[in-house]
Amino acid sequence: MKELKRTEEKNNGRYYTPSDMVRFILDTANYCGDSILQKHIIDNSCGDGAFLCEIVRRYCEIALKKGQSKQQIKQDLEFYIHGIEVEKSEYQKCIDNLNKITELLGSYNIKWDIKNTDALTVQDYNGKMDFVIGNPPYVRVHNLLDYSSVKQFHLTQQGMTDLYIVFYEIGIAMLNKTGVLCYINPSSLFNSLAAKLLRKNLIQNKLLKKVIDLKHKQIFNATTYTAVILLSKEKNDYIEYINGETQQNEILRYNEFYLDGNFYFSNPKNLIKIKNILFRQPEKNIIDVKNGFATLCDNFFIGQFDFDEYTIPVIKSSTGVTAQCFYPYDKNGKYIPFDELIKVPKIKDYYFQNAERLKSRSLENKNIWHIFGRSQGILDTWKNKYAINALIRHIDDIKLTPCPAGVGSYSGLYILTELSFNELKRILFQQEFVDYIQSLGKYKQGGYYTFSSKDLLKYLDYKIIGE
Repeated sequence: MKELKRTEEKNNGRYYTPSDMVRFILDTANYCGDSILQKHIIDNSCGDGAFLCEIVRRYCEIALKKGQSKQQIKQDLEFYIHGIEVEKSEYQKCIDNLNKITELLGSYNIKWDIKNTDALTVQDYNGKMDFVIGNPPYVRVHNLLDYSSVKQFHLTQQGMTDLYIVFYEIGIAMLNKTGVLCYINPSSLFNSLAAKLLRKNLIQNKLLKKVIDLKHKQIFNATTYTAVILLSKEKNDYIEYINGETQQNEILRYNEFYLDGNFYFSNPKNLIKIKNILFRQPEKNIIDVKNGFATLCDNFFIGQFDFDEYTIPVIKSSTGVTAQCFYPYDKNGKYIPFDELIKVPKIKDYYFQNAERLKSRSLENKNIWHIFGRSQGILDTWKNKYAINALIRHIDDIKLTPCPAGVGSYSGLYILTELSFNELKRILFQQEFVDYIQSLGKYKQGGYYTFSSKDLLKYLDYKIIGE
């Protein structure tokens, strides 16, 4: 699907699939050659018919080569090719596009089995399809127009769900005993809380057959990172994993990549190490990793000021650069009352010039608008720590900066430990750490990977307590 206006993208999840990706997905599903004849195939979110048009084109070419009459081809197209599209305008475009293809072949008046309805309500195809293919809509729960209908499905009962997860449940139900499903969908399927039940279902029922991780390749004009997923109703004990950037191929058993409820993809040797990192239980807490300040208005609280009262140095973890921070807290981490702060004339003027935008933030407490938007990091301001960025590609991208007591940290993470700077550097400035972060599958623009405080803590525990 092509990209629509921003509001339509959010509400309908509609991104049109490029033609080369359409062909790739059909090839991955093995919808090619003589074997496609008289096999049921459906795109249950067909939009303007990008997949269906290629399907019909392939079907007609094979049928004509096999010497089938145009009347027989017409009957087969009506009986074996199926689609569902909820939007009336897209449905009509789909019909028109399909007619254009078949008219070129001299076949007219085909009664297409394309339903203009909501796929969430359709059960007519359950257990009948040889192929389910497509690009299901990606809509996060807070943008769903009909949340209640989505939450009726089994796989959407956990986390901030996404509509594509529902289409997995719908698509799997449509497959016959030997059917295959091939979708392109967000690679957040690997690790999001919303997709946890889906991952569990795929593993328990041995449905997963192939994963093609497109990594940083952005197929759509959007920030969504995607993967092509192939399922098969014929039970699988292992999968084929393909790195879409390097084309490296791995054959992995389920218990090698399905760890702690998430999917981790790498070579088997690295996966063993990742498993050890994830499941190591530290004997004692000698280290911690936390998120830095979240002011929700950095250009107010961080910069250069014409007053010195209530300010401290602050390090931007993502760059290691030091700036000045307006810090309305005492050494115990308690906020200083507004009336006390504005006894300083310049601070009073500064607040009243910016009061409106400070109050418009998404605050933990709307009645206390003069402080940071979140309380994270404040209790550790007067402790020794190390700021670290949470966005890397290579070893050279790692920025580890000493952040002594009285200096704050923002825009990244910080590490609380008694280890020296050189000891931490020895642990983190290694390809092993980069490999671990890449295996988490949390992609960002520019070829970067991100990680959480929990991800970093697990790695440090593994390295410090002992491999």
